[in-house]
Amino acid sequence: MRAHFLLLLSIFCLGIGHSIAQTATAPPPSGTVKGIVRDTVHNYVLKAATVSIYKADNTVINYQLSNNYGEFKFSNLPIGQPLRLDISNVGYQTIQKNITIPKGQTLLDLKTVIINPQDVNLKEVTITVPPISYNNDTLEINAIAFKLDTNATVEDLLKKVPNITVWGDGIITVNGREVKQLTVNGKQFFGGDNKVALQNIPKNALEKIQIFNTADRNKPLDSNLVANLKLKKGKDRSYFGKISAGYGTDKHYQFDGNLNFSTPKLQLSVIGASNDVNKIPNDINTLIRNSTYKGVGTSVEYQSDFRQPGLNKGNVAGAQMIYNFTPDSKEWNNKSSLTADYYFKNLESSNIGDQQTITTINDQNQLYSNSSTTSFNTSDRHRFNSIYNYYKKSHRLDLSESFNTEKGENTSASIRSAENNARQLTSTNNGMSQNNFTSNDFSLRANYSYNNYNNWKQRFKNFNVSYDLTTANRDNYKTEITAFRDILNSANNQDFNRRYQTKNKNLSQNINVGIPNLKSVFFGTKNLSGFDAEINGKLNLATNQERNFIEDFVNNRYQQNAYLSNDLKTNVTDFTPGITLSKSFYKNLSNRYYKNLTINITAAQQYINQNNKSDRSFQNLKRSYTNFVPSVSINALNMQTGSYQESVNLNYRTTVRIPTIYQLAPLTDSTNLYNLQRGNINLKEELDRSINISFNHYDQKSKNTLNFGFYGSAGIVDNDIVDSTFIDQQNRRTVYLTNANGNKYANISGNIRKSIKFKTSELQLSYSTAFNFNKNPTFTNTLFNFSNNFSTNNTISTNFTYKDKLGIEASQGINTSQSKQTALGTKYKNLNLTTAISSNYNFTKKLSLSSNVNFNNNNPSVGESINFIIWNANATYRFTKGNNAEVKFSALDLLRQNQSILNFAGVNSFTTSSKNVLQQYFMVTLSYYPRKFGNNAAKK
Repeated sequence: MRAHFLLLLSIFCLGIGHSIAQTATAPPPSGTVKGIVRDTVHNYVLKAATVSIYKADNTVINYQLSNNYGEFKFSNLPIGQPLRLDISNVGYQTIQKNITIPKGQTLLDLKTVIINPQDVNLKEVTITVPPISYNNDTLEINAIAFKLDTNATVEDLLKKVPNITVWGDGIITVNGREVKQLTVNGKQFFGGDNKVALQNIPKNALEKIQIFNTADRNKPLDSNLVANLKLKKGKDRSYFGKISAGYGTDKHYQFDGNLNFSTPKLQLSVIGASNDVNKIPNDINTLIRNSTYKGVGTSVEYQSDFRQPGLNKGNVAGAQMIYNFTPDSKEWNNKSSLTADYYFKNLESSNIGDQQTITTINDQNQLYSNSSTTSFNTSDRHRFNSIYNYYKKSHRLDLSESFNTEKGENTSASIRSAENNARQLTSTNNGMSQNNFTSNDFSLRANYSYNNYNNWKQRFKNFNVSYDLTTANRDNYKTEITAFRDILNSANNQDFNRRYQTKNKNLSQNINVGIPNLKSVFFGTKNLSGFDAEINGKLNLATNQERNFIEDFVNNRYQQNAYLSNDLKTNVTDFTPGITLSKSFYKNLSNRYYKNLTINITAAQQYINQNNKSDRSFQNLKRSYTNFVPSVSINALNMQTGSYQESVNLNYRTTVRIPTIYQLAPLTDSTNLYNLQRGNINLKEELDRSINISFNHYDQKSKNTLNFGFYGSAGIVDNDIVDSTFIDQQNRRTVYLTNANGNKYANISGNIRKSIKFKTSELQLSYSTAFNFNKNPTFTNTLFNFSNNFSTNNTISTNFTYKDKLGIEASQGINTSQSKQTALGTKYKNLNLTTAISSNYNFTKKLSLSSNVNFNNNNPSVGESINFIIWNANATYRFTKGNNAEVKFSALDLLRQNQSILNFAGVNSFTTSSKNVLQQYFMVTLSYYPRKFGNNAAKK
C-alpha cells in the first residue's frame, strides 16, 4: 500500500511540477497601450465605448469600457508583436487600428482616437462583433469573440473572460460583485444551481451573456446582479444528463442517472439512484448538479461520505417539472410559471456506537458512564412539492405546497453502565426498543403583493399579505424493554416492559399583513424629508393534539398505564401588531458614487394565549403573555463606481419564547432512570434581546479582486429556561426546569476571498472564521453554576488552476471547543485539525487523474488523541467524439483508516463517542452523458 501511495504521489508531483515550471518561467517583458476616445464632430469624449484588443489570430486579449473621461488603458501586452485595437459604440462606426508596441519601449500612447458617427446612408456596412458591449444598462459578452475547444462549456468561456471569476464553490463574481441569479433565456434553469447551466450548456450553443442589475421587489432600494445566458436561436430545445453504473469490491455497487429535457416552455428532469456506499442525495437538484457533463476543478461533493456514521443503503427516484406560461415575455412583471417535483427515498442504516461520558458533580466528585448501542433503521419517504408564480403588471401571487409521507421502523439494543469517583461499577441500565411510525405532513403558503411603482400620482402603492398553513400527523408504535440494576442496593432494581401507541396532530396557521409607504397614502408625492411609515401585523394560530395509550406488561399480559395514558390538546394564539417608522438619506454623483442610509424603528406588542386541556388535571393550564417587542435596524450602502461597494446592516430585536406544556407539566416516563424529566408549573417566558451586525466589501477592480465580510451577534436571555439536575451515585438523573438570569452569548464570523489571475493560471485564496461564546446558568445538585462555552472554527483554503490541465485545492481546518464550569472547577477542551488536499490533472482531453486526501487529528483533554487519513483516488478516461462516454476506476479509503470520532462538552460533562463507518473499497464505473442542444439540420 505504501508503494502505491508513493507511486501516485510521484505522478501528481510530476504533473504539478511540470505545470508550475511552465507558469513560473520568467515572463517576457510586457507593455501598455492607452488613449482617449473622442467624437470631434460634436466635440466631446465618449464614455462607455467598447475598446477591445486582439492578437494577430483574432484571439481576444482583453477588453474594457472607456471611463467618464473617454480614457482606456491596457497593460501586460506583448512587445514587438502585431496587435489590433477595436473601438465601437452605439451610433458610431467601428474603428480598427493595427498597432505594435515597439521593442525597447513599454508604453504606446495613442493620444486621441477619433470615432465618427454612423452614416445611416452607407450602402455597405461591415458588422463586427466586439467581445463586450453595452445595451442600455446591460453588459453583453458575445460568445463568438472567444475561441475555445469544440466540447467547451459555458464555464470554460467564463474562465476566459476578464473581470469575471468562477470560484471553486460555484459562486460567480463580476468586478467583485456576486451574481445572485443565473438564468437561461430569462428563466431559471433546472433548479437554479449555477453548475447545472455552466457545466452542461456547450459554448457553441451560446449567443451572449447579459449582465445587469434588477431591483429587489421586497426591498426596492436594493438590487441584485443577474447573469442571463442567451442561447442561439433553436438551441433552447435540448436534452442532457448522465447514466452511470458501478461495481466494486465487497459487492459494493452504485447506479445513478438523470435525464433533463428542455423546450422554450417546459423543463423536465427524471432521476434515479441506488447504492450502498453512503451516496444518498437529499433532493433532485443534488444529483443533477453533481452529474454534469464537464465537472471542473476538484469538487468532491458527491463522493462516498466517509464521515457519515453507520453503513447505509439507499434508493432514490424522482421527477421535476418547470413550466413557463409566458416564455417570450421580456418584462419582469409579466411572467408566470409552475414548478412541481416528486421525490422518493428508501434508506437502510446499520449503526454500532460506543460512548463514554465524564460528569462532574462537584470539585471532588466525578461520575463515569459507558454505553454501547446497536441499531437498524429503515424508512420510505415520499415528497411532493409545487410552486406557482403569477406576475401581472403590479400584481404578484405566489402559491406553494409541500406534502410528505414517511413510514419507518427502528430496532435498537443498548448496554449502559455507571461508575463512581473510584471507578467502581454502581449501576447498569440495559434496554431493547422497537419502533414503527407513519407520518404525513402538508404545508401551504400563499403570498400576494401589490406594487405600483409606475403610477407616481396614485397614493396607494403597496400592499402585501401572506398565509401559511401547516399540518402534521404522526402515528407511533413502540415497545421499550429496560432493566435497571443497582449494584450497591438491589432493592432499587427495576424492570420495564412498556408499549406505546401515540397519535399526534398539529395544525398551524400564520397570517402576515403589511401596508408600507404610508407617506404616499396620506401625503401623496410629498417628500417629508425622507420619512415614511408602515403598518404590519402577524397572527399565528397553533393547535396540537396528542393521544397516548400506554401499556405495561404485568402478569403475562399488557395492561393500560393509567398515569401515562392521556389525551392532551394545546391551543396557542400569537398576535403581534406593529408600526414602523423609517428615515432615508441619499447622496450620489453620477458615475462616481452612490451613498444611502436607512433607519427603521418598529414598535410592536406581542400577545400570546396558551390553553392546555388534558385528562390529567394538573395539565389543564391557561397562560397569557404580553410583551413589548421593539426592533431597530440601520442599513448603509456606499458604492464607489468602478472601485468598491460596501454595505453595513445593524439591527436590534426582542424574541419571546414561551414554555411548552412538556416543560410546565410533563408526564414523567420512568423507563430511563438515567434521565427522568420533571417540569415546573411556575416557569416564565424567555426574553432574548439581541444585536446583530453585518458588513460586506465587494471589490470592483477588473482583476485580482478582494472581497470580505463579517457577521456578529450578541444577546442576553432573561428568564432563561435551564436544567436543575439531581444526580445520585448510581448516575440516576432527575432533571427539573427553572428560570435563571445571566445567559449571555456572542457570535462572530467572517470570510475573505482573494483572486489572482496570471497569464495561464489562476490562484484563489479564501479564509473563513467563526467564534462562538455562551454563558449558560445551570444547577447541579442545588449548586448554582455558570458554564462558559467557547468554540472556534477556522478554515483557510487555496484553489489553483493551470489552463485546463491542472486543478489543486488545499484547505486547513482548525476547530476548537472549550467548556469551563466556574463553581465546579472543571475545564474541558478539544482540538480538531483537518487537512484536505484535492487535485485533478488532465493528461489529455480524455484522460485525467484525481485524488483527495483528508488528514484528521483529534485531541481531547480527556482520553487519547486520534489520528487517521482518508485517501481517495480516481482515474477517468473519456471516449467517443464528443467525450460523452466515460470509464472510471475509483479507490476509496486507500489506507483503510477511516474512523468516526466525536468529542463534545456539555454543561458539566465531556463525552467521547465512536461509531462504525464505511471503509476501503475499489470500484469500476461506466457512465454515458447524452447531450444535445438544438434540432438537427434539415436534410436537403
